[in-house]
Amino acid sequence: MLKGTATACPNHPGVEATVRCKQCSKGICKACVVPGATGVFCSEVCRDKHALFYQRAQEMDGKSRSTALLQARKFLTTLIVIAGVLFALGFVATMVFIPVLTPIVETVRGIIGI
Repeated sequence: MLKGTATACPNHPGVEATVRCKQCSKGICKACVVPGATGVFCSEVCRDKHALFYQRAQEMDGKSRSTALLQARKFLTTLIVIAGVLFALGFVATMVFIPVLTPIVETVRGIIGI
């Protein structure tokens, strides 16, 4: 049922509109309803426009998910590379005395318990 003021169906002026088209929001009566996979529409044109819109939205949603997955993968790869570089620096600073780095590595190793 439509909320708000009563409106007449554009195709049948004497009949009250009971639903709205999902694409254009035009009020229509039960006789004018064109059913679609995602709702009711006033015409086949609106149904087809909405179907195309829905398909494109689904495609874009899939692309955004794959983009987010790629960003997460890139972030994780960056973290792994940084951890590897830090580990290598710590290993070198343990074997060879480096004035600034060796005391930091020893402190970190003491905290970790290695």
